[in-house]
Amino acid sequence: MPSPRRIKVLLAAVCTLIFVYLYFSSDASGIQDQKFYRSTVEAMKVKEAEKHSALEKGDKTVFPKLQPAQQVQQPVDKEAVAANAQAMKNTVNTPSSSSKGASEQSEEMEEISIAGRTKMTVPKQKDTESKDVTKEQGAGDDAKKEEKKEQENDAYHQAKDELNTIFKRSPVIIFSKSYCPYSAKAKNILLQRYSIVPAPYVVELDLHPLGRELQAVLAEMTGRRTVPNVLVSGTSIGGGDDMVALDQSDKLASTFKSLGGNWIAEVKRKDPEPESKQD
Repeated sequence: MPSPRRIKVLLAAVCTLIFVYLYFSSDASGIQDQKFYRSTVEAMKVKEAEKHSALEKGDKTVFPKLQPAQQVQQPVDKEAVAANAQAMKNTVNTPSSSSKGASEQSEEMEEISIAGRTKMTVPKQKDTESKDVTKEQGAGDDAKKEEKKEQENDAYHQAKDELNTIFKRSPVIIFSKSYCPYSAKAKNILLQRYSIVPAPYVVELDLHPLGRELQAVLAEMTGRRTVPNVLVSGTSIGGGDDMVALDQSDKLASTFKSLGGNWIAEVKRKDPEPESKQD
């Protein structure tokens, strides 16, 4: 009969085995009870069943090695092969419109570095030659405008000098235009009806080389741009209608003498010519 000590050791070993068995069996059952484990096992079973079914039906997609090693070769059409090769060559050598557009776009773009590291694609700067041509044309236009302005200034100063020369010719100046009827009216009164000493000096602006500039200077000086413009000692006394009014009111002679002073020696109405006697 075993001793009590051996019996205790044997009982302890049996208890340990029972405990280990219960621990592992409980863990396994817990894992098997999880949803993920069950769905994975079911999927594996379905996959295995499909493989067996495909094997029985001879499905070549599942087992590609079961396809025949060699297939029946069809006769080769040499002309078709040559045509295909030529077409492929033409396709390679002839760039498509999209490739042309891409190449043109790439030519118009360039890469620049920013801070010495980062690169950025930006449009290329266009040829500066066209800009230089535009600048030259603009400079040429500015030069022409400046030259024209200088010419106008020179003509303006020449007109002022010419006007001073004209004023020295007579105290009474009639600025007129040869085709103007109002100018003809003023000239008829002052030259035909009156005797004025010294005689009035007539300037036909449409025939004078500086007529336009003279008219502009007169407009600034007298405030009157139209013709006729009658000046006595540099003072404008009006145009054709004004001369008619002065003549009709008998104020023309007195007006001329008051403005002309000692410069005008005589202003009087001419006697009417006697009518010719009838036989």
